[in-house]
Amino acid sequence: MFIHLAHPVDPDGFAWPGEPIADVQADSVIGTSGKPFNSYVTTPPNHFATHMDGPHHFNTVGDSFNDLPVERFGFEGPDVLVADIPQCCTRAALVKKEDLEPFADQLKGKRFLLLRTGFEKYRDSDPTFYQMEGPSLHPDLCQWLNEEFPELDCVAMDWLSVASPTNDYGEEAHHWLLGNYTDHIITAIEDMPMAELGDKTIKVITLGPLRVKGVDSSQVCAMAWVED
Repeated sequence: MFIHLAHPVDPDGFAWPGEPIADVQADSVIGTSGKPFNSYVTTPPNHFATHMDGPHHFNTVGDSFNDLPVERFGFEGPDVLVADIPQCCTRAALVKKEDLEPFADQLKGKRFLLLRTGFEKYRDSDPTFYQMEGPSLHPDLCQWLNEEFPELDCVAMDWLSVASPTNDYGEEAHHWLLGNYTDHIITAIEDMPMAELGDKTIKVITLGPLRVKGVDSSQVCAMAWVED
């Protein structure tokens, strides 16, 4: 069976505080616009809903999103580790190296790390809390992932962002992930739903990137093929 690992691009949704949200406008409507079909103009800001931060997001010499190799958008089951860290499902939780150290042996050789806290439950029930007071990644953790796990290509999280409005760690955390200090680039997928995965065995994850030339990052229509 297949499972969506991406939130819909919802014009009633929210982004990082102060950043733009999606806009959807009807361009033609059957019976009223003189055209025999319906069509829409959609404007999805590239850091809205489930999206991948590419190198150029925080790195002036980093690759644009469209230049990332196709291998960064597909992962076989053995390449993936789901790390459950429910202790970080709290207000302004800072995900630290010690939270991931118990997974160090499992993480060796993995290409895709999914950080599952359970915080996504607040996305619908308390969106302001989800937007303003969610978890974030500590820079020391990002440095550890960058330096100790050279095969790691991507890290995803079930909360809004690598950063949080509750602290100032976001810039440095992004720098360590996105190749500002080393040649190792770890892209980051923010705002990814993971609850439906449960404890199912993952066979394949595909990310389905929206390939827009010249931008730093973009939406990914992520899906998992799992054993039922």
